Amino acid sequence: MSNRKKLRIAAATVAVGGLALAGGALATSASAATAAPAATTPANGAAGYNFFTLNNAKDTTFNQLLGINNKGEIAGYFGSGAAGHPNKGYLLTPPDGQANYASENFPGSVQTQVTGINDKGDTVGFWSSMNNASMINDNHGFYKLHGGGFHTADFPTGTPAKPPVDQLLGINNSDVAVGFWTDAADNSHGYELNIGTGKYSSVTDPGAPGTSLTAAAINNNGDVAGIYTNPATGATDGFLKAHGQFTDLAVPGAVMTQALGVNDHDEVVGTYQTGTLEGARLHGFTWTPAGGFTTIEDPNVGPSGFPGVNNGETTVNGVNDEGVLVGFYLDANGITNGFLAAPRPASFQVPLTAMPQGTVTFGRSSQSDTVDLTVSVTGLTPGSSHAVTLVNGAGGVITQFTTLTANSAGVAQETLESGYKFSIGGWRVLIHNGNAGDPVSAEPIAETSPYVAGVNAYQLTPVEVDASGVNHGTPQGQATVTYDPAAQSIFVTVNASGLTPGAHAAHIHLGSCQSQGPVEYMLMDFTANSAGQIVNQTQTVTGVSTPLPATGWYLNLHQGDSASILSNGQPTINFRPLLCGNG
Repeated sequence: MSNRKKLRIAAATVAVGGLALAGGALATSASAATAAPAATTPANGAAGYNFFTLNNAKDTTFNQLLGINNKGEIAGYFGSGAAGHPNKGYLLTPPDGQANYASENFPGSVQTQVTGINDKGDTVGFWSSMNNASMINDNHGFYKLHGGGFHTADFPTGTPAKPPVDQLLGINNSDVAVGFWTDAADNSHGYELNIGTGKYSSVTDPGAPGTSLTAAAINNNGDVAGIYTNPATGATDGFLKAHGQFTDLAVPGAVMTQALGVNDHDEVVGTYQTGTLEGARLHGFTWTPAGGFTTIEDPNVGPSGFPGVNNGETTVNGVNDEGVLVGFYLDANGITNGFLAAPRPASFQVPLTAMPQGTVTFGRSSQSDTVDLTVSVTGLTPGSSHAVTLVNGAGGVITQFTTLTANSAGVAQETLESGYKFSIGGWRVLIHNGNAGDPVSAEPIAETSPYVAGVNAYQLTPVEVDASGVNHGTPQGQATVTYDPAAQSIFVTVNASGLTPGAHAAHIHLGSCQSQGPVEYMLMDFTANSAGQIVNQTQTVTGVSTPLPATGWYLNLHQGDSASILSNGQPTINFRPLLCGNG
C-alpha cells in the first residue's frame, strides 16, 4: 500500500493527502463543469489558525491525519508504507494524550489506513494484504460501524487493476461512504456506497462521465468533493458536486489541485502543487463558495530543498463544521507529522450604548393650543407603557402627557397630548420607567435638555436613577464577544459604568438594539460594584456549535437580575435595557 494512491504529474511522482492517486496518462473529455470563483493569489491562512502537531508515539516519524468529525474525533494512521514500515490505522480523541490513540486495523491485514469518521463514530478506510518494496500493493475498501465489526467494501467490477485498488475515503452521518476504484488502464472511478442498503452508485463528471475521478469526501447534505481530470485542460483539478452542480476547483497558477474534504457548509479542503520536479511544492488550502481559496501552511513546515523529497509540503485532508482542519506536513528533517489547525477565536468589539435612544419634538395642538410632543424612541422594554412628564428646573411636574407605549420590538413612535398651555420656560421632558405610579415605575429613564425658545426638537439622554432616587448618570460600556470553535463556547467580557449596583441580567438576542428580537443565548448575570461599575467580568455560553453571524444580533444588559426580568414568560418593568450593543 502506498501513501494512498500515487498521481504522476509531469515527470514527478507526488504522494499527497494520504490519498494514493494512481498515476499514468489521464484521459480528457468535454465537461459541463462550472468554474469556481476566481482568486488571483490565495491568501495565506496560517495567521487565522492555531496549529498543533499530533503524532502517535508508536511512530513519530510518519503520521497523517485524514478525517475529523464534529466531536473532534480524528481518523489517521502512522507508517510510511515502505517495506518494513507498514501503514497502521488509528483513531484519536483530543486532547493529545497518547492514551487517546486507539488502534484500528482491518483483521488479518498487513496495512490499514482509517480515512474518514462520521459523528456516530462509524469509520471507513482501506486495507492491504501486502507491504512490498515497490509500494504497489492491493487495496480494499472497508467500513466499520461504531461498536460493530469490519466489512470489506469493494466496488463490484469485472475490470480491476492488478493488484486491485479500491479505497473508501469519506462517510457522512447517513452512512453513505465515498471512494474510488482503479481499472486495468489505471483510471480512477468514483463511487458512493449506501452502507444501509449495500447499494453502490458511480460518481462522475456529468459532462464527461468517462473522466478519471476520485470521490474523496461527502457531507451530510450529500455533497461530494474529490479529484478529477479536467477534460478542458487535462489538468488534475478538485471538484465539488453539490445542489445539482459540478464545480471545478483549481487554485490559480497551480500545477495540480486536489479536493480531499468537505463540511456541511461546503467548505472544501485539500492540497495544490506549485512547480514541478525538484521545484515542486505542496500547499494546503480551504475553499468556500463565497470566499474562494485560502492557502494553509503549517508554520513548522520544512524549508525547500530537502534531499529526495518535494519539500514545503502541507496537505489539509479533513474539515468539520467548526472549520477545524486536520492533515499533515513535512518538517525540516523530512518527517511527516500530523497536524490539527483550529480557527483562532473570532472576537467582536461591541460598544455598549445606553438605552433608550431617540428624539422628542415640541408642538402645539391645533385644537386646544396646548403642548403636544412627538416621540420617536427605540430601546424600550417590548410592549411596555411609560409615563411622560414635563418638569421644571427643580424637577417639579408641570404636566403629564398621554401614555407612551412601545411595540413588540421596543419601539415607540407617537404624538402625545397634554393639557398645558404653551409658554416660554426652562422645562424638560422625562420618560419614566413605567406607568403604574410605584417608585420603580416613577424612575426616569431618559430626559431632554431644558427647553430653549425657538428650538423644538431635542435628543433624549438616557439616565439611570434607582428606586431611592439616586442618579447614577448615563450608563456606558464596552464588550468583547469571542467565539472559540475549539471550545464550542462564546465568551462575553464587559466593562461598564453608571449602573445601579447589583446584578444585571444579560442576553445575546437576535435583531438589533433598534428593533429587538428573541433571546438566542442566555448569560449569567453581570454584577455592578458599589460604584456602579462592571470591571472586566466574563460570562460564558457553552455548547455553541456555530459561530455568531457577522450581523443580526445584539448584546443587552437589563435593569434587573435574571430572576426579576420576566413573569409568566413576559417582560417585567425590570427587563428595561440599560446598555445595548449591536454585533
